[in-house]
Amino acid sequence: MGPVRGRLSVRFVRPGWFVPYFTIKPRLISIEIETSVAQLYNLTMNFEREKRDQQSLALFLGSSLRITDKSQLEEFLAQADARKLVYSAPYQDVFLIIKMVGLADSLELLRLTSKEQRRGFVDLDCWRKDSFHMPSFMEWLAAFIQCGPEETVRMARAVDPNLLALFLRENIQVHSLDPDEPSPDLPLTLTPDNRFGIEITGEAEAAMISRLLLDALFRFDPALGYDLIDRVYWENRVSLEEGAYQEKRRRLEEIGFVDYYDALEIYGEAHLTLTPLPSKDDEKKGTVALSSTLPALFVASLVPGDFLWEALQTVQDRKEAERISQGLAALANRLLSIHSVTPGDLEKVRPALEELRDTLSLGLEYLAQGQKDQVGEILQRNDIQSLFKIGFNLLSILHDQADRIFRQGRLRLDGVEETLLESPEAEFFSGLRRLRPLFFEGLEDPGKATYRSFGSLIDIEISKKILKEIGALGHVFWKVFGDSVSELSVESLGSANVSLRDLRFSQIFNTAVVNSLSKGMFQPVILSGSDLQEFLKSISARKPNRIQFAEQLISLARMHIEESVEDLQEGSVLLRFLEKWSNACAEELVPLMGEAKIDPRLIRTLIVRAR
Repeated sequence: MGPVRGRLSVRFVRPGWFVPYFTIKPRLISIEIETSVAQLYNLTMNFEREKRDQQSLALFLGSSLRITDKSQLEEFLAQADARKLVYSAPYQDVFLIIKMVGLADSLELLRLTSKEQRRGFVDLDCWRKDSFHMPSFMEWLAAFIQCGPEETVRMARAVDPNLLALFLRENIQVHSLDPDEPSPDLPLTLTPDNRFGIEITGEAEAAMISRLLLDALFRFDPALGYDLIDRVYWENRVSLEEGAYQEKRRRLEEIGFVDYYDALEIYGEAHLTLTPLPSKDDEKKGTVALSSTLPALFVASLVPGDFLWEALQTVQDRKEAERISQGLAALANRLLSIHSVTPGDLEKVRPALEELRDTLSLGLEYLAQGQKDQVGEILQRNDIQSLFKIGFNLLSILHDQADRIFRQGRLRLDGVEETLLESPEAEFFSGLRRLRPLFFEGLEDPGKATYRSFGSLIDIEISKKILKEIGALGHVFWKVFGDSVSELSVESLGSANVSLRDLRFSQIFNTAVVNSLSKGMFQPVILSGSDLQEFLKSISARKPNRIQFAEQLISLARMHIEESVEDLQEGSVLLRFLEKWSNACAEELVPLMGEAKIDPRLIRTLIVRAR
């Protein structure tokens, strides 16, 4: 299900007795707001899971509004204390509810929000790094305009005036009027004191929103209206945006949305040992307005049975639950800063929450030495960010090991950045070398080509084993060939079916095996089309099936390995890889044995001259 568009009809009718500040004819205005139902559908829990999770995590859900869809919102709004509950909720929690339900379906909820919450919505949703995102801001303005002129003014009072001026500057032209000079021959709307004439220059919805915003302001808050007009007239775009950005940055830093480079500190080095909690005095010094409840999105990401889940189940003290919740909120906000994710983009928020969940679970599992009955005490005795660092440092060890293997140069040819590894080892190795290492799911299921977070120490152990094999492969592979591989270069492969960049270990090895069978030399010398044709003709006389041909290739390869590799353990690593390579080669070549002519360009398991 994709994005759904709905039209919000707005009717502003000026009372006949009201002295108009702006001459605007009553009219019906349609404002389009796009919201995504698919995001809600994909990210929220089914009913049974939600019910169970809320019971299990009652302390952490605390005063959470627990709203994930429109029907739940309607039930909530029917409560007598709905406004009080909304006012007491952290604005980031209310923001997530609006994003899940959809802005167009949350208008009644918007009416209940406070000034601080409204400012927070804009801070969270209307910036892309250090750039103001006008379309998102227009959606919020349009939604509050739909709520009526009084709510429009309340919204305007909450928002940074620099942002309102920035929006208006894009859609109006302010003309300073001299009472002794004739007015410009333009469609102007005059301010009450006749000092300024406003020309609406925006198009379509932007122009409509500008008219309605100014109309509401000069009816209910003329001082703010004049302030905005002055800013539009005197300030430039750069100064307005920079001023608003610095204020927004200051506010978001208080809840963990720090600068990208500061946020990277959570990936810093940490000792793989227990870290004591800060003292009560230190806690008071760093007190900020963080969420003290777990939002539904994070609860939905938790996996029952994992170490983090088990640890949260053990918390019985409300103050302890609040401390942990605030730590989780601050950590999640830092992760969103690092990922450059706008909190309103729920499809991108989810991977960040999953990284938080899995890395914390990894740290807890490591410290508890796999004993789930120990994780509760560990969670309650340690700082959330320190636990995350411990989990991430386990991944950093893998990352550093992969980097060392790569720098040794044995996995690639001179002048080439790509490794000679092939799937799934190539994707696995690439995943470990990322700033935030990921586990390649193709190792578990050949049908998958995606990555996921490391979720357990089992993933770590699997990765260590495969890394060890890759390192050994890079070391032992070249012992079999000596200096003969030096013949492979950009020039020599210029007419081949594979480029130097796309060359893989398997193609080098299989080519050497075929040369050994056909010419008696175990070297990766590029085959000509006629060489390959002649080889297949000679082999086909014995009419081997795929298994028999693969066994022949493996037997010959094993002989060369035993002759050149003294270390039996290293030799066994190479044998495991060559069995896969030989089977792939046999699967490709056996069906071609009866062909009258072979197109070398289509061969993938050998190096063949294509022209």
